[in-house]
Amino acid sequence: MRHATLATSVLAVSAFSGMSATAATQYVSALGATSGWYSDDTRNTSGTTLVGTNSSYTPWYGAGTNAGDVAIAQQIYFTDTGSSTTNGAGVLVLDGTTSNSGKSSVKFFNTTTGLGSGANLANFTASYRWFMDNYTSTRTPGLSLVVAGTNGLVYSLAYVSSPVSNSTPQAWNLSTVDANTTTSQLGTTGWDGWFLYSNGAPGGSVAGRSLNQILADATYGSILSGGTVVATGFNIGSSQRNCRVGIDWVENSLLNGGDRIDFGVAIPAPGALALLGVAGLAGGRRRRA
Repeated sequence: MRHATLATSVLAVSAFSGMSATAATQYVSALGATSGWYSDDTRNTSGTTLVGTNSSYTPWYGAGTNAGDVAIAQQIYFTDTGSSTTNGAGVLVLDGTTSNSGKSSVKFFNTTTGLGSGANLANFTASYRWFMDNYTSTRTPGLSLVVAGTNGLVYSLAYVSSPVSNSTPQAWNLSTVDANTTTSQLGTTGWDGWFLYSNGAPGGSVAGRSLNQILADATYGSILSGGTVVATGFNIGSSQRNCRVGIDWVENSLLNGGDRIDFGVAIPAPGALALLGVAGLAGGRRRRA
């Protein structure tokens, strides 16, 4: 695994990453049933989908294997210094692998009761702080929403910000999007915006629209707004080789009441949270920094 570049940068900021976390902050340090965050459509360099016993969402992908968990951990892991054995606050790392066929994807799933109706997407908001390693390609993580449509198909709404206009390599970046964020095609730099994917919905057909415009679409609007949101998360890869990002935190209106979800190796103990609260008063709030 390639740890060195992201490791140095995360170590430098880990001291303040959790300082101003609010009481409602939710900490996530592992994939699986305990957190509700799972590997989803993660593929190795050959393009083979990896399915683990614990880290994959098996209701969708079927029974996994321990070998699948090990392979997924090579591409998706929690860290603060680049080492999975080091305790402390940090990031969720997504490695795009060395091949365009590779992909690393994580989502929070709730297919039982859902995260809300598709109509809730009209008020959707999300902010997330992330770090991008400076490899041969500079890419940005995709933010995804999964909707079970009224027609029995599952749709994926994916937001991708342009790596040229909305990100800085070897630095921390803040991305913010809502239901009215419109998109544009930025010449040779690729699309900056929302895509719609499904068995019957090619992504390019809706690129350049906001979520609310998609919900008003004559073909897909009623299917999505009448459906149920069942998952949301991040991915990197799929024609994004040699790129790695670290997700520090996310504030997503569909999760945790919109309050922060902070990714890292270890969940702070109650005493540590108290100390962090004192430090936050002195150093200022990080929320929506």
